[in-house]
Amino acid sequence: MTAFTTANLKDRIMRDGLSQKLKKTLRDIADSVEAGIDTTASAAEINNVADVSARVQELTATGTVTTGVQSVELNHATVAAAATIADSSNHEGLFIVKDTSASGTAAHSLTLTSGTFDGTNNKATMNAPNEALVVYFDSAGNGTIVENVGSVALSSV
Repeated sequence: MTAFTTANLKDRIMRDGLSQKLKKTLRDIADSVEAGIDTTASAAEINNVADVSARVQELTATGTVTTGVQSVELNHATVAAAATIADSSNHEGLFIVKDTSASGTAAHSLTLTSGTFDGTNNKATMNAPNEALVVYFDSAGNGTIVENVGSVALSSV
């Protein structure tokens, strides 16, 4: 088997009957490889972005949501889990809070110390399994509700 080189790739592009657009794309890729790929991201930064395990946090009792988490699951059938987010700008992008209890009507809640879900309300309360709130937080921590699944109650505290 022939070793891969940019010269081999360019030769194969010219020899094979590929579409013009594909030929151009492959030539661009070969030129990029030949020129070298430069990145300023460290291995730790790349690993952090690729690690989806830290994006979801489950709380079964009152607690603080870890900075950067994108989804919070509140889970307890009889005891209300009261979650708190210190600053919603630390959860920029699509954010979900969901009652994942198998049963029960405990009034689980998520309170934002800084920021709002919709410009006014900073507390969301769920009291039934599978109720959920999907919110988009911008870089300033201002939320826009994308979907209120079930009857998540919103209030200002």
